[in-house]
Amino acid sequence: MKHALALILALLAVQAFAADPLTDAEKKRLTDVETAAKRTPPMREAAKTYSTARKAYTDDRRKFPADRDKNASKTYKAATGAYEAALKKALLVIDPAIEPLLAKQAELKKLGLDKANEGESVADSDSKGNDAMKPVQDVPGLPRVLLIGDSVSIGYTVPVREKLKGKANIHRIPQNGGATDVGLEKMTAWLGDGKWDIIHFNFGLHDAKFASETTQRASREQYIENLRKLVTQMKATGARLIFATTTPVPMGGVLSPTRKFDSIEERNKLAVQFMKENGVAIDDLYAAVLPVQEKVGRANDVHFAPEGYAVLATAVAASIEAQMEKR
Repeated sequence: MKHALALILALLAVQAFAADPLTDAEKKRLTDVETAAKRTPPMREAAKTYSTARKAYTDDRRKFPADRDKNASKTYKAATGAYEAALKKALLVIDPAIEPLLAKQAELKKLGLDKANEGESVADSDSKGNDAMKPVQDVPGLPRVLLIGDSVSIGYTVPVREKLKGKANIHRIPQNGGATDVGLEKMTAWLGDGKWDIIHFNFGLHDAKFASETTQRASREQYIENLRKLVTQMKATGARLIFATTTPVPMGGVLSPTRKFDSIEERNKLAVQFMKENGVAIDDLYAAVLPVQEKVGRANDVHFAPEGYAVLATAVAASIEAQMEKR
């Protein structure tokens, strides 16, 4: 009974300050207890099993996506869960009073990047802790705008909202939009039943990424065909459409031996030609950020520093305002 009461009080305490980061003192206390726990025989055995699974998973991630073994990921996930459970048990044996800190740490982890893609930070991931992913309450009388796109679009969502505050209700899809095949699967749910005045969208980086040594996730031909289907579906809403060109990939499109991309410039040309033929407005984000990419991009990555997302947000906001004036 006493233990149950203590646990309830601990959880209530965590709810009160879960959004606050761990203090230096709290971090030190956790580190000290963890160091002691890892020296115990049960944890040394658990660490061996975990290390084996992690190595297999790390080696597998060095392969192209099409060559990866799904079982390696599942095994690693299971080993991670078992290791974390064993560690928590060992920590509480050494210091039972540390339970509120463990609960706080777990809550903060939920707001972090446990499901992030390569290169993402909290600013451009679809983690729960990102303000970009929070739903928007419409201001009556303002146009409703929907942003669709991958992690780069997540990165410019908040600054776009700030730039168009009082002018438009800026919504976004509740996830990383990924490649066109994801769009084809999810678009009906993303559009929902509400009325959209403007839809600003991009698909490109994920489609262009090599899934194997010789093939991309979507060939150029398949990419355009998928865009055709998506544009048809979005046009049916009656909204004005804006296509954002895909932002450039540094290092000549080769970020690692197994993380490389087809020519973004060539794919943009094909997409822009298609969009113009179908009366879709263009927001050329590629051209907007290319001149300053070395200054505002992240080293050897497709994502951007805050200054980069500010550049993109300026272009996005301007393209949306231009369509608002035509309503």
